[in-house]
Amino acid sequence: MRRSDSEENQSDPGLVQLGSLEVDPATLEGPGSSLWDLISGRKLTLRSPDDLLDLPRQGWRPIFPSWEFIDNPRDVFAAPHPHRRNAWVLVFLHWIGEAWTVSTDPGPVPMRRPCAARRAGLELRWPAEQTATVGTQPNLSIDLLNTADHLWMNDVGDHMTVHGWVLGPDDERLGTGVLFFTHAPPLPDLAPGGRMSLQVNLASDIEDFAAGRYRVVAELLDLQLQSPPGILVLTEPDIP
Repeated sequence: MRRSDSEENQSDPGLVQLGSLEVDPATLEGPGSSLWDLISGRKLTLRSPDDLLDLPRQGWRPIFPSWEFIDNPRDVFAAPHPHRRNAWVLVFLHWIGEAWTVSTDPGPVPMRRPCAARRAGLELRWPAEQTATVGTQPNLSIDLLNTADHLWMNDVGDHMTVHGWVLGPDDERLGTGVLFFTHAPPLPDLAPGGRMSLQVNLASDIEDFAAGRYRVVAELLDLQLQSPPGILVLTEPDIP
């Protein structure tokens, strides 16, 4: 992904978002079914038998089919929230070992516009080459810019969390895959041409990298907004 309006940095504007999933709104229509009818015959692992007792009895439909992930099957089911309009309850099934591990989000999970619509007009731009000393954790920042001619409004409370990665020779993101999420505040509204600086939490094991020039990318997680590559220069420490 190179720009906020690039083909790789877009989701389908015809979708809606439930939690982190973007789904076809047509799958949310209709009366749905009993959850037990949908998951019967599966060997389930529950953290607590009470996890499913307080969920709606009816109205369930699959929104994320396991066949799309043959090596790591998982299913997600949704039902209308019993007390909140346009909100949902989610059940997650993840195949681990020899059984389906069950987790739930009792909600209310709001139905939101997809990321592509919410991030329209926004771009991430590196302010300049950034430098750090070998063996240290760089203090990286990136600018969020509103390129549109109208106010960008954060109407669903998307947060400021930004992660970054060093790119390998084939543009792959380098790192352990372990990310630490901190509670970041929500993004403010941005006027046309407005910008703000965001801290980048680097997920690559940068302390182990040798001195040199490295390409880095960042992603504003809630909006799935990715930056073009920037440059991080690692230098040897000064020896007195």
